[in-house]
Amino acid sequence: MDKSIYSASVAIIPPVAKVLTPISAPGTSTTSSMISQPTSFGSRVLCEPVLRGQSISTCRVFGFTLIELIVVMLLLVVIAGMVALNLGGDDAGEVREEAERLALLLNTVQEEAILQGQLFALAVEKRGYHFLQLTKKGTLEPLAKEDDVLRPRELPSGMKISEVEIDGIVTEQDEEIGIVLQPTGDIPDFVITFNKGTATWRVTGSIGDGIRSTQSVEGRATS
Repeated sequence: MDKSIYSASVAIIPPVAKVLTPISAPGTSTTSSMISQPTSFGSRVLCEPVLRGQSISTCRVFGFTLIELIVVMLLLVVIAGMVALNLGGDDAGEVREEAERLALLLNTVQEEAILQGQLFALAVEKRGYHFLQLTKKGTLEPLAKEDDVLRPRELPSGMKISEVEIDGIVTEQDEEIGIVLQPTGDIPDFVITFNKGTATWRVTGSIGDGIRSTQSVEGRATS
């Protein structure tokens, strides 16, 4: 009787499966079989020990399907792209930050010129800028380097001040150019252009509009 039951169980196992020889003593009803069937992409079908008389449909599938692997790879590509973008930096953001910084500093110096009744100036170079003050000797001297706010500034790598326009006259940045801030609050009309890659921002100044930073879009300046 036991022999016929065992034969029936083996008959329904797929041909590619591997059946382990039962190790129980003959005549017992607790003999179990373990079936291991390889599948594609590294996954496998693992069957739990099957008691005699039970169906072998208790097998469980382990591993990843092809669709799951594709989804994981797509997620990795998206994450890698986001990381590369962050590490690469944002040229437009950097240029905007430097332009806004200079506009803020110029407004601060203009207020100081009015409050102190002294003349200040901004010296602009291709790779940075610094502030000067008119001394009692009648000469313009750089502000103390210990001044953390108005200290000399060097632009980040790859960024430059490409040109300076004062009262309608455009000068490319091959030499130092000065913009005077009078104790009366008067300033010349000026445009200072920052560039990095394809990103361009400008710092503009005039008596009517004050000092502010603007973005250049196809030859136009926008706030």
